Amino acid sequence: MTTSQETGMIDEGRIAADIEAIAAFSESPPEVGYSRPTFSEPWRRARDYVIAQAEKAGAEHRIDSAGNVHIRHASLGWTRRVWLSGSHIDSVPSGGKYDGVMGVVVPLEIIRCRPDLPLELVIFAEEEGTTFELGLLGSRAWAGVIGSDLLGSLKNRFGQSYLEAGRQAGVDPSRLSRDGVVPTGPHPDDEAPFRLDPSRYAGLVEVHAEQGLSLWDSRTPIAAVRRINGRRQYDLTIAGQANHAGSTGMEGRRDALAGAAELVVSLEALGKRLDRELPYTVLTVGSLEVSPNAVNVIPGMVRLSIDFRAQEEELLERGEREIRHLAEETASKRRLEATTKRSERIEPSPLDEGICRSLQDSAKALGVEIPIVPSGALHDAAVLSPLIPTAMIFVASRDGVSHNPEEYSRSEDIALAARTLAGTIASFPGGIGAQK
Repeated sequence: MTTSQETGMIDEGRIAADIEAIAAFSESPPEVGYSRPTFSEPWRRARDYVIAQAEKAGAEHRIDSAGNVHIRHASLGWTRRVWLSGSHIDSVPSGGKYDGVMGVVVPLEIIRCRPDLPLELVIFAEEEGTTFELGLLGSRAWAGVIGSDLLGSLKNRFGQSYLEAGRQAGVDPSRLSRDGVVPTGPHPDDEAPFRLDPSRYAGLVEVHAEQGLSLWDSRTPIAAVRRINGRRQYDLTIAGQANHAGSTGMEGRRDALAGAAELVVSLEALGKRLDRELPYTVLTVGSLEVSPNAVNVIPGMVRLSIDFRAQEEELLERGEREIRHLAEETASKRRLEATTKRSERIEPSPLDEGICRSLQDSAKALGVEIPIVPSGALHDAAVLSPLIPTAMIFVASRDGVSHNPEEYSRSEDIALAARTLAGTIASFPGGIGAQK
């Protein structure tokens, strides 16, 4: 276990300065928020800032096939088995300073202060999903979960695919898997880490803002995360009949928007009921598209999105059946037609209990008792957790605000997360179980 004297080298002021420096790389002014679409100029400048800071500390970097950045202290080399820690620097439009970024600056600070620790910093590309309309792309592609076929079909606002937009950022389709087909051929040590090789990593710990109220309200600075909720998303279409708003009587209407409104309220009630069964269950209708969307026309069609998350697959499966039933029941009652299409399915991700306990021990050595909690939001850690031992550290978020310029976490809490992570790596340099 590292001592407080060893980990005391971590500087919360330097962490705060890193966060402010990265925030300055944005398409939007601070009063509007912070916007860094993946592979955009602000994203590249933020990436290059992290690389430059790491190089000042004696580190070197490589970029893998999917455009993710990997950084190690030069003394480690690229063949040594190490711990992995990182997150993302892309943001939602008009987002906050801390989401993802704190998970990058924490391992950066550890590399500065503890170059002896076996640690690799990773910056994952396109975590949020707002640039190419699908999230966790960098981590999924590096892990071989998705391939170049899908990445070639996803477009940004300029009509560029992930492969096209990422070419100047190091994306290399020839080294990516095609969907369902892993590339063959040599993978020598000097090419690491173009594709994820789980044997090279002792474990992954991602540091992230909690994006919820529980830690802030309980005055708890950090927590270890034992599980990441699964997520299912749906595109639901309700079709009725567009008609004249003035000449069509109320009883004869087939108003798709009125049906959608009733369904939204029913879905909210369903989410609350399922949350009472199993906490951290959430159900959200996030978008509505109304057609023809005219002031004097009864809406004939509505498309809406549903985002459904829970800790257990059984509850997600049962909840899906209830979502479909509510849609069909509402439509039938109102003489409408409902079509529900599942657009995404990500199973719940149990994280490594051993790493979580070690994080608790590391924090306790620093004089802090920390809880173990689940995560409602998805993170890159969920992608890698089936492949390498994985855990997360949550840092308290003021008032639970995230994806918003008001997002805020205390620098001293982020520094505590860094000290805790450094303690775990120093205690188990070869990974959890390596010293048994």
